[in-house]
Amino acid sequence: MRVEVLGGLERRQRWSQDDKARIVEETLAPGAKVTEVARRNGVAASLVFTWRRQARTSEQVAPSFTPVQIAAVAASAEETPKLLPTVDGRVRSVA
Repeated sequence: MRVEVLGGLERRQRWSQDDKARIVEETLAPGAKVTEVARRNGVAASLVFTWRRQARTSEQVAPSFTPVQIAAVAASAEETPKLLPTVDGRVRSVA
């Protein structure tokens, strides 16, 4: 019995976020066809469609965090918070 080990390129290519974004942006140009952009970049069209869907949903799903520093504040009579009147149309109760 003979066993041969094939050494070659990895079948799957890892795409960086920058490359994905660039390719998706190309498909958003007026008159651009996803299949042509995919072929030009050596990517399967189905993968480009997946990246486009992920780009649309990632804006809604991915939270962004900002560092916050909490400091104690001494409350005085002058610094009492001002509340909106209850008759304000912008305020409504949520069940």
